[in-house]
Amino acid sequence: MASSPEQSPDPVSAEPRETTETAHETTESPRELRLAEIPLHETVEVIRLDLPADQREPLLERGVLPGCLLCPVRRSPSGDPIIQVDGSMLALRRELAGCICVRRTGKPAPRPA
Repeated sequence: MASSPEQSPDPVSAEPRETTETAHETTESPRELRLAEIPLHETVEVIRLDLPADQREPLLERGVLPGCLLCPVRRSPSGDPIIQVDGSMLALRRELAGCICVRRTGKPAPRPA
């Protein structure tokens, strides 16, 4: 078995991610996107918040947590996303939405209340 030193030490892994080196080179897996890239009415799951603690805390307090489902439902007149999280509407700045890493779930969008 010819193995270069560049490959991960465990070539057979049950983990769905690519080798350690590949994951290091690209910080996002192919299914990870930024919330700012998601079209309206598409439900996504939050993977992580790439924000400093002082900007992350208000989102966590409002229910934007890793593992939660959210859906962009509208855009403000200035183009900022308005998302639905656990039945509540939350307006975000585009810059902030660009720091929220998400993945598609394939689930239908929730109906507005």
